[in-house]
Amino acid sequence: MPITFDNIAGGELAEKFSMALAQIGRNIIDPNMDPEAARGMTINLKFKPSKAGTIQVAFNIRTKLAGIAKTETVFLIGQDARTGRVEMSEYGNNRPAVTGAYDAVPADPGAHEKAFDPDTGEILEEERRGPIDLRSAR
Repeated sequence: MPITFDNIAGGELAEKFSMALAQIGRNIIDPNMDPEAARGMTINLKFKPSKAGTIQVAFNIRTKLAGIAKTETVFLIGQDARTGRVEMSEYGNNRPAVTGAYDAVPADPGAHEKAFDPDTGEILEEERRGPIDLRSAR
């Protein structure tokens, strides 16, 4: 029986070739992959003769696929002056307007918000009358 690509190792080489070709095809049509990157396939056959007159053949197929396409965007970041919460949003996108990244100060459920001057951000405190008794503040 003559040796052909289709009958090496009972058709295993041809099957691995088909699987690698399908993998390359899926990579090409995937919209997340770099559309202009070159893909490739390497078929490696290694022949090792023995003194007994036989040849041991090892083979493998490697694919080179495109990586994920590079994408850029712009995020806007700011901090809420009242709560201290840092917020981010993506510029020019129809996604939800604000995503909270983290709270600068953990919210204390028992604490009440203090009034502040919106122009300067200064916290307005109630005027104290008389001296402060530090012994009672324990």
